[in-house]
Amino acid sequence: MHSRRSFIKSSASILAVASSSRICSGARPGDASLGTAAAMFHDFVTTRMMDSDGLCRSALHAETLQPWTKEQLTKLNPRDLNDWFQNSPDWSGCLAYENALMATGEFALSQMVRHRVTGEVAAQEMAHRCVRAILAVIREGRHYMPGYLPKPFGGVARARYSHEISPDQYTKAIAALHGWRSYASAEERNAIDGFFVDAADFFVARKFRHAYRHRTIVTADTHHHALGLFVPVVVLASNVSGKAAYRAHLKEFSRALDDSATDEKLANFNMTSLLIDGFDVAIKEGLDDPRLPKLIESLWYRSIKNIDPDGTSYEGADRAHFSSEGTRVAACATIVEKFHPATRATELAAKVLRRYTQLQQMTHYRIPGAIFEVSVSSWLLAYWRLREKGTVSG
Repeated sequence: MHSRRSFIKSSASILAVASSSRICSGARPGDASLGTAAAMFHDFVTTRMMDSDGLCRSALHAETLQPWTKEQLTKLNPRDLNDWFQNSPDWSGCLAYENALMATGEFALSQMVRHRVTGEVAAQEMAHRCVRAILAVIREGRHYMPGYLPKPFGGVARARYSHEISPDQYTKAIAALHGWRSYASAEERNAIDGFFVDAADFFVARKFRHAYRHRTIVTADTHHHALGLFVPVVVLASNVSGKAAYRAHLKEFSRALDDSATDEKLANFNMTSLLIDGFDVAIKEGLDDPRLPKLIESLWYRSIKNIDPDGTSYEGADRAHFSSEGTRVAACATIVEKFHPATRATELAAKVLRRYTQLQQMTHYRIPGAIFEVSVSSWLLAYWRLREKGTVSG
Protein backbone atom coordinates (compact mmCIF):
# COMPACT_ATOMS: atom_id res chain seq x y z
CA MET A 1 0.00 0.00 0.00
CA HIS A 2 1.21 3.50 -0.73
CA SER A 3 1.92 5.79 2.20
CA ARG A 4 -0.36 8.70 2.96
CA ARG A 5 2.69 10.99 3.13
CA SER A 6 3.79 10.21 -0.41
CA PHE A 7 0.23 10.54 -1.69
CA ILE A 8 -0.26 13.97 -0.09
CA LYS A 9 3.06 15.17 -1.46
CA SER A 10 2.13 14.19 -5.02
CA SER A 11 -1.34 15.72 -4.82
CA ALA A 12 -0.40 18.92 -2.98
CA SER A 13 -1.24 21.13 -5.94
CA ILE A 14 -4.79 19.81 -6.13
CA LEU A 15 -5.36 20.24 -2.40
CA ALA A 16 -3.94 23.76 -2.56
CA VAL A 17 -6.45 24.72 -5.23
CA ALA A 18 -9.26 23.23 -3.16
CA SER A 19 -8.24 25.10 -0.01
CA SER A 20 -8.61 28.42 -1.79
CA SER A 21 -12.18 27.72 -2.94
CA ARG A 22 -14.96 30.08 -1.86
CA ILE A 23 -17.49 28.66 0.59
CA CYS A 24 -20.97 30.11 1.03
CA SER A 25 -21.25 32.08 4.26
CA GLY A 26 -24.59 30.50 5.09
CA ALA A 27 -23.40 26.89 4.90
CA ARG A 28 -24.71 24.34 7.38
CA PRO A 29 -22.21 22.75 9.80
CA GLY A 30 -20.09 20.33 7.76
CA ASP A 31 -21.12 21.79 4.41
CA ALA A 32 -18.08 24.06 4.20
CA SER A 33 -15.95 20.94 3.92
CA LEU A 34 -18.26 19.67 1.18
CA GLY A 35 -17.68 22.82 -0.85
CA THR A 36 -13.93 22.42 -0.43
CA ALA A 37 -14.12 18.76 -1.38
CA ALA A 38 -16.26 19.55 -4.42
CA ALA A 39 -13.66 22.01 -5.67
CA MET A 40 -10.86 19.52 -5.07
CA PHE A 41 -12.65 16.62 -6.78
CA HIS A 42 -13.61 18.85 -9.71
CA ASP A 43 -10.00 19.95 -10.15
CA PHE A 44 -8.83 16.35 -9.92
CA VAL A 45 -11.23 15.32 -12.69
CA THR A 46 -10.44 18.20 -15.00
CA THR A 47 -6.66 18.29 -14.50
CA ARG A 48 -5.86 14.62 -13.91
CA MET A 49 -8.64 12.25 -14.91
CA MET A 50 -9.70 13.96 -18.12
CA ASP A 51 -7.66 13.31 -21.23
CA SER A 52 -7.20 15.67 -24.17
CA ASP A 53 -10.37 14.35 -25.85
CA GLY A 54 -12.55 14.88 -22.78
CA LEU A 55 -12.78 11.27 -21.59
CA CYS A 56 -12.38 10.69 -17.85
CA ARG A 57 -9.72 8.04 -17.34
CA SER A 58 -9.95 5.20 -14.82
CA ALA A 59 -8.01 4.02 -11.78
CA LEU A 60 -5.23 6.59 -11.71
CA HIS A 61 -2.15 5.75 -9.66
CA ALA A 62 -2.64 7.23 -6.17
CA GLU A 63 0.93 8.57 -5.93
CA THR A 64 1.53 9.90 -9.42
CA LEU A 65 -2.11 10.77 -10.21
CA GLN A 66 -1.40 9.46 -13.71
CA PRO A 67 -2.35 6.25 -15.53
CA TRP A 68 -0.41 3.25 -14.33
CA THR A 69 2.61 2.27 -16.36
CA LYS A 70 3.07 -1.35 -17.33
CA GLU A 71 6.11 -1.49 -15.05
CA GLN A 72 4.02 -0.32 -12.09
CA LEU A 73 1.29 -2.82 -12.89
CA THR A 74 3.73 -5.75 -12.98
CA LYS A 75 4.54 -5.03 -9.32
CA LEU A 76 0.96 -5.72 -8.22
CA ASN A 77 -0.31 -9.13 -7.24
CA PRO A 78 -1.31 -10.84 -10.52
CA ARG A 79 -4.59 -11.88 -8.89
CA ASP A 80 -5.49 -8.21 -8.50
CA LEU A 81 -5.11 -7.78 -12.25
CA ASN A 82 -6.85 -10.96 -13.34
CA ASP A 83 -9.47 -10.42 -16.04
CA TRP A 84 -8.66 -6.77 -16.74
CA PHE A 85 -6.61 -6.74 -19.90
CA GLN A 86 -8.24 -9.03 -22.47
CA ASN A 87 -4.88 -10.46 -23.58
CA SER A 88 -3.87 -6.97 -24.68
CA PRO A 89 -0.21 -5.94 -24.44
CA ASP A 90 -1.41 -2.41 -23.56
CA TRP A 91 -2.18 -2.97 -19.88
CA SER A 92 -2.03 0.73 -19.09
CA GLY A 93 -4.33 1.67 -21.94
CA CYS A 94 -6.90 -0.90 -20.87
CA LEU A 95 -6.94 0.00 -17.19
CA ALA A 96 -6.96 3.73 -17.87
CA TYR A 97 -10.15 3.46 -19.95
CA GLU A 98 -11.94 0.54 -18.30
CA ASN A 99 -14.69 2.78 -16.89
CA ALA A 100 -14.04 5.88 -18.98
CA LEU A 101 -17.51 6.10 -20.52
CA MET A 102 -19.22 5.55 -17.18
CA ALA A 103 -17.11 8.18 -15.38
CA THR A 104 -17.40 10.63 -18.28
CA GLY A 105 -21.17 10.23 -18.36
CA GLU A 106 -21.50 10.81 -14.63
CA PHE A 107 -19.21 13.82 -14.67
CA ALA A 108 -21.15 15.28 -17.61
CA LEU A 109 -24.40 14.85 -15.66
CA SER A 110 -22.86 16.51 -12.61
CA GLN A 111 -21.92 19.55 -14.69
CA MET A 112 -25.41 19.82 -16.17
CA VAL A 113 -26.85 19.94 -12.65
CA ARG A 114 -24.13 22.37 -11.59
CA HIS A 115 -25.18 24.63 -14.45
CA ARG A 116 -28.81 24.51 -13.33
CA VAL A 117 -27.79 25.35 -9.77
CA THR A 118 -25.24 28.08 -10.42
CA GLY A 119 -25.88 29.28 -13.97
CA GLU A 120 -22.12 29.02 -14.63
CA VAL A 121 -21.35 28.86 -18.33
CA ALA A 122 -18.16 26.95 -17.51
CA ALA A 123 -20.24 24.07 -16.14
CA GLN A 124 -22.25 23.81 -19.35
CA GLU A 125 -19.06 23.95 -21.41
CA MET A 126 -17.48 21.19 -19.34
CA ALA A 127 -20.54 18.98 -19.75
CA HIS A 128 -20.42 19.64 -23.48
CA ARG A 129 -16.78 18.61 -23.65
CA CYS A 130 -17.67 15.27 -22.06
CA VAL A 131 -20.63 14.75 -24.38
CA ARG A 132 -18.44 15.45 -27.40
CA ALA A 133 -16.01 12.80 -26.14
CA ILE A 134 -18.80 10.24 -25.82
CA LEU A 135 -20.03 11.08 -29.31
CA ALA A 136 -16.47 10.67 -30.60
CA VAL A 137 -16.37 7.11 -29.18
CA ILE A 138 -19.76 6.46 -30.79
CA ARG A 139 -18.35 7.51 -34.17
CA GLU A 140 -15.36 5.23 -33.70
CA GLY A 141 -17.66 2.36 -32.79
CA ARG A 142 -19.44 2.76 -36.13
CA HIS A 143 -16.30 1.39 -37.79
CA TYR A 144 -17.52 -1.96 -36.48
CA MET A 145 -21.23 -1.22 -36.83
CA PRO A 146 -23.75 1.49 -35.84
CA GLY A 147 -24.79 1.30 -32.21
CA TYR A 148 -21.58 -0.38 -31.07
CA LEU A 149 -20.17 1.57 -28.12
CA PRO A 150 -16.75 0.12 -27.28
CA LYS A 151 -14.85 0.58 -24.09
CA PRO A 152 -12.35 3.05 -25.55
CA PHE A 153 -9.20 1.18 -24.54
CA GLY A 154 -6.24 3.40 -25.37
CA GLY A 155 -8.47 6.47 -25.78
CA VAL A 156 -10.57 7.77 -28.65
CA ALA A 157 -7.76 7.21 -31.17
CA ARG A 158 -7.80 3.45 -30.56
CA ALA A 159 -11.44 2.94 -29.57
CA ARG A 160 -12.38 1.35 -32.89
CA TYR A 161 -10.01 -1.54 -32.15
CA SER A 162 -11.65 -2.40 -28.82
CA HIS A 163 -13.62 -5.65 -28.75
CA GLU A 164 -15.36 -5.04 -25.43
CA ILE A 165 -18.68 -3.49 -24.44
CA SER A 166 -20.63 -3.49 -21.20
CA PRO A 167 -24.11 -2.38 -20.06
CA ASP A 168 -22.41 -0.19 -17.43
CA GLN A 169 -20.70 2.03 -20.00
CA TYR A 170 -23.73 2.21 -22.29
CA THR A 171 -26.09 3.08 -19.43
CA LYS A 172 -24.18 6.07 -18.09
CA ALA A 173 -23.32 7.33 -21.58
CA ILE A 174 -26.99 7.18 -22.58
CA ALA A 175 -28.04 8.94 -19.36
CA ALA A 176 -25.61 11.76 -20.14
CA LEU A 177 -26.71 12.03 -23.78
CA HIS A 178 -30.35 12.08 -22.68
CA GLY A 179 -29.58 14.84 -20.19
CA TRP A 180 -27.74 16.87 -22.83
CA ARG A 181 -30.54 16.82 -25.43
CA SER A 182 -32.12 20.01 -24.05
CA TYR A 183 -28.77 21.83 -24.49
CA ALA A 184 -27.86 20.33 -27.85
CA SER A 185 -27.86 21.98 -31.24
CA ALA A 186 -30.13 20.47 -33.88
CA GLU A 187 -27.16 18.68 -35.45
CA GLU A 188 -26.00 17.28 -32.13
CA ARG A 189 -29.53 16.23 -31.15
CA ASN A 190 -29.79 14.33 -34.41
CA ALA A 191 -26.54 12.54 -33.63
CA ILE A 192 -27.77 11.64 -30.14
CA ASP A 193 -31.15 10.45 -31.36
CA GLY A 194 -29.49 8.50 -34.14
CA PHE A 195 -27.36 6.69 -31.59
CA PHE A 196 -30.40 5.79 -29.47
CA VAL A 197 -31.92 4.11 -32.54
CA ASP A 198 -28.64 2.51 -33.61
CA ALA A 199 -28.00 1.14 -30.11
CA ALA A 200 -31.50 -0.32 -29.94
CA ASP A 201 -31.04 -1.90 -33.38
CA PHE A 202 -27.65 -3.27 -32.31
CA PHE A 203 -29.19 -5.13 -29.37
CA VAL A 204 -32.37 -6.14 -31.18
CA ALA A 205 -30.20 -7.83 -33.81
CA ARG A 206 -28.43 -9.73 -31.02
CA LYS A 207 -31.62 -10.61 -29.16
CA PHE A 208 -30.42 -8.42 -26.29
CA ARG A 209 -27.36 -10.47 -25.51
CA HIS A 210 -23.66 -9.92 -25.89
CA ALA A 211 -20.36 -11.52 -24.91
CA TYR A 212 -18.47 -10.14 -21.94
CA ARG A 213 -14.78 -10.74 -21.23
CA HIS A 214 -14.96 -13.55 -23.83
CA ARG A 215 -16.24 -15.86 -21.12
CA THR A 216 -19.93 -15.17 -20.46
CA ILE A 217 -23.07 -14.07 -22.26
CA VAL A 218 -24.91 -11.09 -20.81
CA THR A 219 -28.70 -11.04 -21.01
CA ALA A 220 -31.35 -9.29 -18.93
CA ASP A 221 -32.22 -12.63 -17.33
CA THR A 222 -28.65 -13.58 -16.41
CA HIS A 223 -27.36 -10.09 -15.54
CA HIS A 224 -30.25 -8.03 -14.19
CA HIS A 225 -28.28 -4.78 -14.15
CA ALA A 226 -28.47 -4.87 -17.98
CA LEU A 227 -32.08 -3.70 -17.53
CA GLY A 228 -30.64 -0.26 -16.79
CA LEU A 229 -29.62 -0.21 -20.46
CA PHE A 230 -32.17 -2.34 -22.28
CA VAL A 231 -35.30 -0.75 -20.79
CA PRO A 232 -34.47 2.91 -21.51
CA VAL A 233 -32.80 2.32 -24.88
CA VAL A 234 -35.89 0.80 -26.49
CA VAL A 235 -38.10 3.53 -25.01
CA LEU A 236 -35.75 6.24 -26.29
CA ALA A 237 -35.52 4.64 -29.73
CA SER A 238 -39.29 4.43 -29.93
CA ASN A 239 -39.78 8.04 -28.90
CA VAL A 240 -37.20 9.61 -31.23
CA SER A 241 -38.10 7.41 -34.22
CA GLY A 242 -41.86 7.31 -33.72
CA LYS A 243 -41.77 3.50 -34.15
CA ALA A 244 -43.79 1.64 -31.52
CA ALA A 245 -42.07 -1.62 -32.45
CA TYR A 246 -39.12 -0.74 -30.24
CA ARG A 247 -41.34 -0.61 -27.14
CA ALA A 248 -42.73 -4.02 -28.03
CA HIS A 249 -39.41 -5.46 -26.90
CA LEU A 250 -40.16 -4.43 -23.31
CA LYS A 251 -42.14 -7.63 -22.86
CA GLU A 252 -38.89 -9.56 -23.29
CA PHE A 253 -37.63 -8.07 -20.03
CA SER A 254 -40.72 -8.80 -17.95
CA ARG A 255 -39.37 -11.86 -16.17
CA ALA A 256 -36.06 -10.15 -15.43
CA LEU A 257 -37.89 -7.14 -13.95
CA ASP A 258 -39.94 -9.44 -11.74
CA ASP A 259 -36.89 -11.43 -10.65
CA SER A 260 -34.96 -8.24 -9.86
CA ALA A 261 -37.32 -7.55 -6.97
CA THR A 262 -35.65 -10.30 -4.93
CA ASP A 263 -32.15 -10.48 -6.41
CA GLU A 264 -29.78 -9.70 -3.54
CA LYS A 265 -26.84 -9.45 -5.96
CA LEU A 266 -28.30 -6.10 -6.97
CA ALA A 267 -27.33 -4.72 -3.55
CA ASN A 268 -24.01 -4.00 -5.28
CA PHE A 269 -23.47 -0.22 -5.38
CA ASN A 270 -22.60 -0.19 -9.08
CA MET A 271 -25.67 -2.17 -10.12
CA THR A 272 -27.94 0.01 -8.00
CA SER A 273 -26.51 3.13 -9.63
CA LEU A 274 -26.95 1.74 -13.14
CA LEU A 275 -30.51 0.55 -12.64
CA ILE A 276 -31.81 3.66 -10.90
CA ASP A 277 -30.31 6.07 -13.44
CA GLY A 278 -31.50 3.91 -16.32
CA PHE A 279 -35.02 3.52 -14.93
CA ASP A 280 -35.22 7.25 -14.26
CA VAL A 281 -34.49 7.96 -17.94
CA ALA A 282 -37.19 5.47 -19.01
CA ILE A 283 -39.77 6.99 -16.66
CA LYS A 284 -38.93 10.52 -17.84
CA GLU A 285 -39.50 9.27 -21.38
CA GLY A 286 -43.01 8.12 -20.49
CA LEU A 287 -42.65 4.46 -19.54
CA ASP A 288 -45.52 3.77 -17.17
CA ASP A 289 -44.54 0.46 -15.59
CA PRO A 290 -45.27 0.42 -11.83
CA ARG A 291 -42.44 -2.03 -11.29
CA LEU A 292 -39.80 0.62 -12.02
CA PRO A 293 -40.56 2.97 -9.11
CA LYS A 294 -40.98 -0.05 -6.82
CA LEU A 295 -37.59 -1.37 -7.91
CA ILE A 296 -36.00 2.04 -7.36
CA GLU A 297 -37.17 1.90 -3.75
CA SER A 298 -36.15 -1.71 -3.11
CA LEU A 299 -32.77 -1.22 -4.78
CA TRP A 300 -32.12 1.69 -2.45
CA TYR A 301 -32.96 -0.28 0.67
CA ARG A 302 -30.92 -3.28 -0.45
CA SER A 303 -27.84 -1.21 -1.18
CA ILE A 304 -27.86 0.90 1.99
CA LYS A 305 -27.61 -2.24 4.12
CA ASN A 306 -23.92 -1.86 3.34
CA ILE A 307 -23.72 1.77 4.47
CA ASP A 308 -23.29 2.64 8.15
CA PRO A 309 -25.25 5.53 9.71
CA ASP A 310 -22.12 7.71 9.47
CA GLY A 311 -21.89 7.10 5.71
CA THR A 312 -19.08 4.52 5.74
CA SER A 313 -19.69 1.98 2.98
CA TYR A 314 -18.63 -1.63 2.54
CA GLU A 315 -18.62 -4.14 -0.27
CA GLY A 316 -18.37 -7.86 -0.73
CA ALA A 317 -19.65 -10.87 1.18
CA ASP A 318 -20.26 -10.04 4.84
CA ARG A 319 -19.16 -6.44 4.22
CA ALA A 320 -15.59 -7.67 3.87
CA HIS A 321 -14.10 -4.55 2.26
CA PHE A 322 -14.23 -0.85 2.95
CA SER A 323 -15.50 0.84 -0.20
CA SER A 324 -15.72 4.36 -1.57
CA GLU A 325 -18.58 3.31 -3.83
CA GLY A 326 -21.26 4.39 -1.39
CA THR A 327 -21.06 7.59 -3.41
CA ARG A 328 -22.65 5.67 -6.29
CA VAL A 329 -25.94 5.25 -4.44
CA ALA A 330 -25.62 8.71 -2.87
CA ALA A 331 -25.87 10.07 -6.42
CA CYS A 332 -29.21 8.26 -6.80
CA ALA A 333 -30.73 9.62 -3.60
CA THR A 334 -32.64 12.52 -5.14
CA ILE A 335 -34.21 10.15 -7.67
CA VAL A 336 -35.21 7.74 -4.91
CA GLU A 337 -36.69 10.50 -2.77
CA LYS A 338 -38.57 11.95 -5.74
CA PHE A 339 -40.58 8.74 -6.02
CA HIS A 340 -40.47 7.74 -2.35
CA PRO A 341 -40.23 10.74 0.02
CA ALA A 342 -40.51 8.52 3.10
CA THR A 343 -37.05 7.06 2.40
CA ARG A 344 -35.41 10.38 3.31
CA ALA A 345 -32.68 9.13 1.03
CA THR A 346 -30.97 12.48 0.65
CA GLU A 347 -30.16 12.63 4.37
CA LEU A 348 -28.07 9.47 4.16
CA ALA A 349 -26.55 10.63 0.88
CA ALA A 350 -25.29 13.80 2.57
CA LYS A 351 -23.67 11.67 5.29
CA VAL A 352 -21.89 9.60 2.65
CA LEU A 353 -20.50 12.75 1.05
CA ARG A 354 -19.30 14.09 4.41
CA ARG A 355 -17.62 10.73 5.10
CA TYR A 356 -15.64 10.80 1.83
CA THR A 357 -14.05 14.21 1.34
CA GLN A 358 -10.44 13.21 0.66
CA LEU A 359 -8.99 11.91 -2.57
CA GLN A 360 -7.02 9.20 -0.80
CA GLN A 361 -10.33 7.72 0.42
CA MET A 362 -11.48 7.11 -3.16
CA THR A 363 -9.83 3.75 -3.59
CA HIS A 364 -11.06 0.28 -4.48
CA TYR A 365 -9.97 -2.96 -2.92
CA ARG A 366 -9.65 -4.68 -6.30
CA ILE A 367 -6.68 -2.52 -7.34
CA PRO A 368 -4.69 -1.37 -4.30
CA GLY A 369 -3.21 2.06 -4.79
CA ALA A 370 -5.64 3.24 -7.48
CA ILE A 371 -8.12 6.13 -7.30
CA PHE A 372 -11.53 4.76 -8.24
CA GLU A 373 -12.85 7.10 -10.91
CA VAL A 374 -16.60 6.48 -10.52
CA SER A 375 -16.43 7.06 -6.78
CA VAL A 376 -15.22 10.57 -7.62
CA SER A 377 -17.65 11.23 -10.50
CA SER A 378 -20.56 9.90 -8.42
CA TRP A 379 -19.53 12.09 -5.49
CA LEU A 380 -19.74 15.17 -7.69
CA LEU A 381 -23.06 14.07 -9.20
CA ALA A 382 -24.46 13.46 -5.70
CA TYR A 383 -23.17 16.81 -4.47
CA TRP A 384 -24.77 18.85 -7.23
CA ARG A 385 -28.03 16.91 -7.10
CA LEU A 386 -28.17 17.51 -3.33
CA ARG A 387 -27.33 21.18 -3.89
CA GLU A 388 -30.17 21.42 -6.40
CA LYS A 389 -32.60 19.86 -3.93
CA GLY A 390 -31.34 22.05 -1.09
CA THR A 391 -30.21 19.17 1.12
CA VAL A 392 -26.69 20.64 1.33
CA SER A 393 -25.38 24.13 0.70
CA GLY A 394 -22.28 25.17 -1.18
